[in-house]
Amino acid sequence: MAQSHDVEAKPDRAEAAAMLRQGLTPRAIVIGVAASAFLGDWTQYAELIIHGTQLSFTFPPIGGFFVFLCIFVFFNVLLRAIHRSLALTPAELVLVFTMTVMASGIASQALAQIMIPMIAGPYYFASAENGWDSLLLDHVPTWMAPQDPFVIRGLFEAWPLPVPWQEWLVPLAAWTLLVIASYVVMMSLVTLFRRQWIERERLLFPLIVLPLRVVESPSPGRLLNDFLRNPITWIGVAVAFGVHFYNGLNGYYPQLPQIEVARLGGTYVSTAGWGSPWNALGTIRFAAMPMIIGLSFLLTREVAFSLWVLYWLGAIEGVVGKALGLDGISTAAGGDAYPFPGHQTAGAYLALAGVSVWVARGPLWEDLRRGLAFGAIPRDSREPLPIRGAVWAAILGFTTMIVWSLYAGMPLQVALVLWIVVIGYAFAMTRLLAEGGMPWLDHPAWAAQDVIRAIFPYRSMPVQGWAAVSMATAYAYHLRVNPMPRIMQSVKLAEETGTHNRAITWGLGIATAVAIPVSYYYLLGAGYVHGGVAINPARFVTLARYPAVYMERVTSVALPHTDWLSIAIMVYAGLKLWLLSFMRMRFLWWPLHPVAYAMSFNVYVIREWLSVLIGWACQTVAMRYGGYQTVQRWRPFFLGLILGAMLVCGVWLVIDGITGLRDHKILY
Repeated sequence: MAQSHDVEAKPDRAEAAAMLRQGLTPRAIVIGVAASAFLGDWTQYAELIIHGTQLSFTFPPIGGFFVFLCIFVFFNVLLRAIHRSLALTPAELVLVFTMTVMASGIASQALAQIMIPMIAGPYYFASAENGWDSLLLDHVPTWMAPQDPFVIRGLFEAWPLPVPWQEWLVPLAAWTLLVIASYVVMMSLVTLFRRQWIERERLLFPLIVLPLRVVESPSPGRLLNDFLRNPITWIGVAVAFGVHFYNGLNGYYPQLPQIEVARLGGTYVSTAGWGSPWNALGTIRFAAMPMIIGLSFLLTREVAFSLWVLYWLGAIEGVVGKALGLDGISTAAGGDAYPFPGHQTAGAYLALAGVSVWVARGPLWEDLRRGLAFGAIPRDSREPLPIRGAVWAAILGFTTMIVWSLYAGMPLQVALVLWIVVIGYAFAMTRLLAEGGMPWLDHPAWAAQDVIRAIFPYRSMPVQGWAAVSMATAYAYHLRVNPMPRIMQSVKLAEETGTHNRAITWGLGIATAVAIPVSYYYLLGAGYVHGGVAINPARFVTLARYPAVYMERVTSVALPHTDWLSIAIMVYAGLKLWLLSFMRMRFLWWPLHPVAYAMSFNVYVIREWLSVLIGWACQTVAMRYGGYQTVQRWRPFFLGLILGAMLVCGVWLVIDGITGLRDHKILY
């Protein structure tokens, strides 16, 4: 095995250099940088100021994909019309696309919109009544946030002076160090698992199918490729675009009724009046979203079937538990109720990460051995990073995260658990998006800091440690748009188009270097000009208070011992996922996929189950009565549903940006 691994890692160096030049061209970099800077501005305007459709929650991210489509249509097609040789190549288009994907997340909830309000919020909302000064702030290092109360107040209430960058320089530098260290760890893990997931397990990566089809080169003499010239594609686009454009008119003409079933929330039935135990079903959502139907058609039938079936099995678990009286059980740490969906999701995510590492243990051990060995090793120019570089970068990045936490006041064992859980969640989300293919995916509601509280009794660490954990939630709490899935999807897209992975690495790095300062600049500028509380209470009130609220929860219910029930529920969920994985690997007839269980309690899957069922049913009927050729013939229609939804969101955001209409969300 090791020998074949080494042989595969030796592509011709001249060929690798040519591939690197092919993707990483000056014009592609310039376009990608401009698009990244624009997204750093536009994303925050759309999400913070006008409260429109979230541009980065999906994959592909709506904002990044829409900007990419504009570049493709208005720039690349025009160049091709002038002369074929002037058009951007698929490799260049992929580089631009991956840069927009990375930048859109950083400009949104991956960084600035969450981190800055949360590190400043406890200082702004502290008062004599809540006692947050003595509870939390007196134990926080001064480098974590600006210390001038007028600077803090100006961010939340606005002030007439320029942005006080000198007060923010040290806090932003400190937090950016933590963020970059985590990004380095994630990039290294993508490098170490690329071969396993893409070449050995051959994961489907359904979310890259649409951008892959868009960047395909057209036939000689054509301006558009076969996918974009296919009438079936545009029928799908018309359906999704028409439905969501009509729904969007309701924001301007409220008298127009909406097609509620086409929205993420859909219509619903409340079971509150059904009596026990059936009222444990809660609110049953019915949504037929064109975008989700299209993506579900691209999944394997096994995964699509498992997603909606396991949602209902989870709902039935709640009914059975209520019938048995289990709904009265509560954990010492609180925050979740039977059947403990947050705990189960957390356990399933961590177990999925463990299963993935176990399955890859042979190649992974070989890579670790090669990376840590001294002397010459075989070339590995196909990887995003050199194997040796990836191993040492992961070690250095994780060590930096731990040292940062120690300086913040965390005990070593707490820092290790916190960041292992955070990276484990990000790793599991990467696997879920590569195989499960849902555009919306959230981190477990039982977040990393909740795991810390369950494992470590209150007296097991000093108050400075709990204060450090509380403040670390500014980065650890919100992993919905963490970059690791985007990096892995970008690497897979590069491989499918012949773009060199090192070019993608450079592109992602450049996009990160551009998007971080631009997002800081825009968010602080918006806060000091308009006042954060006025422009976005969700960010500057609710989330901004969270670190102190978490500290209140820790101290008000000071657990005297480990919350063993919470740990047991997570272990129970992990064992369920391991069992599903075992059955799938041992028995070909086994119908339930483990990734679907990890996603089954996700708030978005709860809303999307009917859409997934419709997509699965369409694929099943097409395969049964028409065969593989029929499925392939209709794939452009379902891809068109996704494309139409992406396009209409971008169009409405442009319109809303011109008119200034606020709170106008299209898909949900």
